[in-house]
Amino acid sequence: MPIQPRTTIEQYVLDVLNQQGFSVLDETSQQEMFPQFMAEAEQRLGARLLPLLDKSAAQDFDKLLKQQEVKPEELWNFWQKHVPNFLEVVKGALNDYAKEVAVAFGNK
Repeated sequence: MPIQPRTTIEQYVLDVLNQQGFSVLDETSQQEMFPQFMAEAEQRLGARLLPLLDKSAAQDFDKLLKQQEVKPEELWNFWQKHVPNFLEVVKGALNDYAKEVAVAFGNK
């Protein structure tokens, strides 16, 4: 079964991968590799976003992560509330990641 993105970020990462030739891989390979690409994208986003939190927001983030289960929309809402230029930061981080993916796929 093809990958079904659940979040805006997953959709973006899948689009970037497909632009670089990911879609020509068999479904099994895609299913195995996609979580790794997502984890890398999420790490990069975290590295860009965490330094933008003030002390109070960082404490709120710590509490959020200690919950049993955190839904993607909860995280999205948290970041939007605490990082005024959240969408620009996300776009910048994901655009930089897209460039690296292109290099990894041998397209630049």
